[in-house]
Amino acid sequence: MTIPRFSTPVLLGRIALLVLFLSYAYPLLAKRKDDVVVMTNGDKFTGEIKSLQYGELVFKSDYMKDSVHLDWKRVETLQSQDTFIVALTDGERVTGLISRKGTPEGDGKAFKILAAGSAVEVRPSEVVGIGQQEGIFWNQLTGSINYGFGFSSGNSSTNSSLGADVAFRNSKNSVQLDTSSQFDSQTNAENTNRFTFDSQYARMLTRQWIAAGIYSLLNSNQQKLTLRSTYGGGGGRRLIQTDATSLILIGGAAYSHENYVPQPGTEPVRNNAEALLGITFSTFRFKTLNLNSRMLLFPSLSDPGRVRLSSQSNLRIELVRNFYWNFQLYENYDTRPPTDAPKNDLGVTTSVGWTF
Repeated sequence: MTIPRFSTPVLLGRIALLVLFLSYAYPLLAKRKDDVVVMTNGDKFTGEIKSLQYGELVFKSDYMKDSVHLDWKRVETLQSQDTFIVALTDGERVTGLISRKGTPEGDGKAFKILAAGSAVEVRPSEVVGIGQQEGIFWNQLTGSINYGFGFSSGNSSTNSSLGADVAFRNSKNSVQLDTSSQFDSQTNAENTNRFTFDSQYARMLTRQWIAAGIYSLLNSNQQKLTLRSTYGGGGGRRLIQTDATSLILIGGAAYSHENYVPQPGTEPVRNNAEALLGITFSTFRFKTLNLNSRMLLFPSLSDPGRVRLSSQSNLRIELVRNFYWNFQLYENYDTRPPTDAPKNDLGVTTSVGWTF
């Protein structure tokens, strides 16, 4: 059996072409440019509301070269004639026209969503996110790209890392794609490289319960993995959802297909049925930091006693507008690798990135 070579550039190119194709296939409906936002200090902006995420209201006017990020807690009034998807702390997502009146201090239920002839009124602190329902496809995407490089003259070692993520959300569904690549080179030592691709899909069933699906790829010569592909699905429940913090538990089942570097006396290709247990956590502070963490546990059903762990945590600190410093900690652990390979693949990367 011949195992096809795993080409990181080819896969990245295909992903980019897929995103580009979807962007042109999506309907291009123009958004209004007469949204009005007034801050507590009296500053007034007229233009287009892009989104609300991580406590930042993203706003763009024709006379601005770049979008501005406004502190949601310091927005006094807001008016728009466009339709938005609003995510609330109780897990509900409401689609409609939005407005905000009154000062943040003691204004009660000052945020209003006019949906299908009925009005929903909530406190501004209960609003987790705002996204455009219509408009250019790119305006509905959020994401980032980052790159890091290091060099040491003592042992002539170099290391580089490249990562990117993109997400799309509507009133019921969300899709997120993440990819990363690390490469290390050192004199008189074997080069090491690692590539990951992760995709997650979630659909809201109720305010607290979601249906979830995952698909991931891992290439790591540290663990002598040519390629591991994992498919999984199940359900999840929101345990915490505030305007700053989110905590979700996931449970289900998964299937993995593994191609290891051939070794004498071992079978390089393995298929596994696994249970799936996971937890995702995120928290942020305006203009300070953004922490996202995910841990997935895969107890094997077809090989009892074997357990895999996949975890990744990212800490982002904003440097200047849309640019940030990123610290990433990742780990892939296998209690019983099927070949003579290390159990653990643990690493830390630092990089500089840009968000959109």
